[in-house]
Amino acid sequence: MLTEDSICFRTRFTNSILLNNKIWPNDYDCAVHFVPQTDDQKLQNITYEKYKWMFGRAFQNSIFISHDEKIYHAVKDFKNDVVDFVSEPVDQIIGVTIMSKLNSIGGEYLKVTNLEIESWQGENLRYNISTESPEWDVIHDLEKDIDKPWWLSAQPTFSNYQKDQLTWEEIGFTISDTNKFKLVKGGAQ
Repeated sequence: MLTEDSICFRTRFTNSILLNNKIWPNDYDCAVHFVPQTDDQKLQNITYEKYKWMFGRAFQNSIFISHDEKIYHAVKDFKNDVVDFVSEPVDQIIGVTIMSKLNSIGGEYLKVTNLEIESWQGENLRYNISTESPEWDVIHDLEKDIDKPWWLSAQPTFSNYQKDQLTWEEIGFTISDTNKFKLVKGGAQ
């Protein structure tokens, strides 16, 4: 259910999806509705910056694939980041996975209550994902066969097959000792 007292972050990203042995260009439009879980503005801000980094860096120009090691090894040498999903990367599964990842990253500071997603390849149908969406049953059932799914990790991890996993601190997301939020280096992986 969409909460009236929420903050909405709208964003877009462009990438490719691998479906039926074909790479398709795709453009996504997302609206992320969240509510603060803390009154500490520094923690809220750094969490929001992590959200923006996820869409602008991890998903932008990436390749979305299903969770399949053979497929991953076939595309891992491309210069694009590769993001694997529990099943074929269709909008509903992508939406529930993104919502899960956002709440793993910042759920104690910003809680995502609803995520709207639509894509060009998805015929511009807009899906509204909430905690009550039936897609959660699908993802929970399928993720049982995956060791430590990336969308349940608070770290900047977006594939279960990537060996070298970064931390937020290595990317530069820190809060200095002063009262002012400062993004030290962000934007590079």
